[in-house]
Amino acid sequence: MVQKNNGVENGNLKDALITQNRQLIFEEMELIDAFSERYHLNPDTTATGLRYKIIEASSGKPVRLMSDVTISYTASLLNGDVCYSSDSTGLLTFTIGQSDQPSGLQEGILKMKEGEKAVLIVPSYLAYGITGDGICIPGSSSIYYELKLEKVKN
Repeated sequence: MVQKNNGVENGNLKDALITQNRQLIFEEMELIDAFSERYHLNPDTTATGLRYKIIEASSGKPVRLMSDVTISYTASLLNGDVCYSSDSTGLLTFTIGQSDQPSGLQEGILKMKEGEKAVLIVPSYLAYGITGDGICIPGSSSIYYELKLEKVKN
């Protein structure tokens, strides 16, 4: 006897969820592409889907896994709503690879050197996922970061 779940056989439920998730990711990538084009960002894209662009280069220290970093930043939704900013919360310091900061933010910082400024567009699956952060960032939201890598301690 085959069990059914909302009209979908259990054997096909996994495939249906994978298909639905792929569609949601595709739609989110289209929104990110449109945002990038609207603001003429022309960012690079990593294998994970992170978009980043170094705005101001530096010859400072590179970031490595386990580096302690300090950043000034603004984190916004793609509609322009500012969620968090070091202007109101102060500089953010954490250890790359050992932090609960979004993996997309950490991946982007790994592309930087001390003193550099960059913009990152972090897809929801590299940010706060389908649940959001429970405070300011809704579920399934891409995050736009403007940041400066103030300090690197290796």
